[in-house]
Amino acid sequence: MEISSKNLLKNHTVSISGRDKIEVCGVGEVVSSTEKEIIAKLQDSYIVISGSGLSILKLSPEEMILVAAGNISGLKYENKVTKKSLLKKVFK
Repeated sequence: MEISSKNLLKNHTVSISGRDKIEVCGVGEVVSSTEKEIIAKLQDSYIVISGSGLSILKLSPEEMILVAAGNISGLKYENKVTKKSLLKKVFK
């Protein structure tokens, strides 16, 4: 039985340990990262990790793994992500 690499990319896993560490397998790239939010691109959508004091511990595009730490308060999926302009971020 042959497994297509396209099917492998669509699958991803999320593992959260004690609300302070998260590992996401299947990440193609990190679109943006702040202390409050990390946005990562999956095969067909985006995953948004929210919280406080967030930092990326490991990002391996070859292995498609993202490991982050901090106080994790939320996790959601988005079909598309719009980037906020610098002025919107400053005057928020």
